[in-house]
Amino acid sequence: MTADGMTSIRREAKRTKGAKYPSECVEHVSLFRWLKGLGWRNETGLRIGRFACTGKGLYSRKPLAEADCLIALPFEALIGLNVLERDEHFRSLFDESAVQERAQSLEKLPFQALLAFYLCVTKSAHFDAYLQSLPQTFSNPYFCTKQELVYLSEVLLQRMVEQNGLIKSGLERINSVLRDEWKDTVELERFKWAYFVVNTRSVFLDPMAVKMINSFLPSGSLFEDFLADEPSMALAPFLDFFNHRCGAKTVNGLSLSTSQIRDCLLKERPLELYYNLHTDTAYRAGEQIFISYGTHNNTKLLLEYGFSIPSNPDDFVELTIGTINAFMKHDPELRCLRLPREKYRFLADHRLDEQLFFVGDDLLSHNLAVCLTVLFVERNIHHMKAVAFAATPPLEPIRAIALRLVDFLLLECRQSIEGLNKLAGLSTAGTAYREYRRECEVFLNKIKNSF
Repeated sequence: MTADGMTSIRREAKRTKGAKYPSECVEHVSLFRWLKGLGWRNETGLRIGRFACTGKGLYSRKPLAEADCLIALPFEALIGLNVLERDEHFRSLFDESAVQERAQSLEKLPFQALLAFYLCVTKSAHFDAYLQSLPQTFSNPYFCTKQELVYLSEVLLQRMVEQNGLIKSGLERINSVLRDEWKDTVELERFKWAYFVVNTRSVFLDPMAVKMINSFLPSGSLFEDFLADEPSMALAPFLDFFNHRCGAKTVNGLSLSTSQIRDCLLKERPLELYYNLHTDTAYRAGEQIFISYGTHNNTKLLLEYGFSIPSNPDDFVELTIGTINAFMKHDPELRCLRLPREKYRFLADHRLDEQLFFVGDDLLSHNLAVCLTVLFVERNIHHMKAVAFAATPPLEPIRAIALRLVDFLLLECRQSIEGLNKLAGLSTAGTAYREYRRECEVFLNKIKNSF
């Protein structure tokens, strides 16, 4: 926990001393009303509150026991492929012959991009209350300013280039199958916002259930064969206010099985379907309720969700082969070293230059230990396969190099933090990145002390 975080907690504790509940966010009343109109009963008394370290989050006005259902969200509230297929206006934007033609090619569309495009163009008033509840800015490093980007690590920059490629290619592939009057009507900046709405706020849906429901549509499915992946994402209004905590355990899923859904549809019975979320943790009234977004290190959490976790038990610090090269140029003993190109080619050919990280238990990942051994210890290039494909190389021959590499990473952290502190004002993304770098520094010092 950072000093700033502890100060915020003390300030919040002082402000709410004697109060039973946190400060409630009242600007989302229309969201509550809309969901209740769809049949949401809110039996657990959930409220949106403001919390010191996480911002907006959810709490209950009554105590919750283990295995309680936190929320039973009506299926009609979810925005997934079923909604897109039923929306006649949305379907009318597309050239059906172009969609069918592209469905036969290798250039299909990730579902995340299609869902993001829907957010940009939907004219359905049905989801107005939800759309108004969405944030307009994000703290993912993708949204750092140009001045802040200078201080980003090589790992983050590489991942952001990948994110940018997915976003741009997604919009290009959508434009390629739109009717002429709709091509290029969605600006890239708007699409980026929608892409990260989906990225940060979607839940998993059983794609078999989604396809089963679509199979009963009178007009059939337009998009299913066009997708490069399963339609397993859906936006979940209100549920997306739950924040993440390491170790939190929840069970989620639809209230009916695929066969039960099929039986209801075949017999033309009302499909009373809910997305249920159960907790295995008891909560006091007014206590923030957490769920888990998955077992992720801080780099993944920052890239995908825009935050990092202090003392994250699942954390590890990643680096790239470019980071190792920068370390060599910085290190006085390695600066003049000239390594054979065959070593780099060997590492790349066998993908041993990936998954390079320092980790709590083993200190070095297998690939990082191999890389350091191949580059700095093994002189006979004909022995590299024996090094790479045997057990993890012993630590002792590379201990000194690994320690100096940790010191280099710590130096990069300090330089990033100092550089960001000198900027006139940080964006929310820049602030989140600075906290991430502080956590990296704490983690690397623990690694250093373990050698």
